[in-house]
Amino acid sequence: MNSSVWGYLFLVLGLLGLLLINVFSGIAIKNEQDYYSLKEVTKAALIDSVDEFAKVYGVGYDGVTRTSDPESMHCSSRIPGTIRIKKERFVELFILKFIDSIDISNNDYKIIFNDIDECPPKVTVTVVTQESYSWIQRALGVKKEQQEADADITNVITGILESDDAFE
Repeated sequence: MNSSVWGYLFLVLGLLGLLLINVFSGIAIKNEQDYYSLKEVTKAALIDSVDEFAKVYGVGYDGVTRTSDPESMHCSSRIPGTIRIKKERFVELFILKFIDSIDISNNDYKIIFNDIDECPPKVTVTVVTQESYSWIQRALGVKKEQQEADADITNVITGILESDDAFE
């Protein structure tokens, strides 16, 4: 009798350990996938949002045109070969590419563009993932109003486009 109780105890502890390993490894793998998606999407959106006209003719902020923002423009104007990105185009491409690269079925994502400089091209993007543990909460009987304590996982990346080697 005594040895069978110990056997049941080890069986229950083993199953509990496997459940915990499964839950936490799923969170770690999902966070890693989100980070690498963020990294690749930022790089692709930076390259795709380069202003080709400004690269060829060297157009910069001249104080007259409204197409560029003086706060995000730090390059000399009219110097050909200067790389410049378009803010609106970067944001648009980033969101489209990020949505295509992630699985949004179990998570809520919040994308924050902290800093976007057009020239020289520099961006800082924060992605906050709210992991939902709905199957655990349903198993424990937690009501929908009490599910406010989900985990927020934050990934921040800063990307600088230094040269036009990526275009060749």
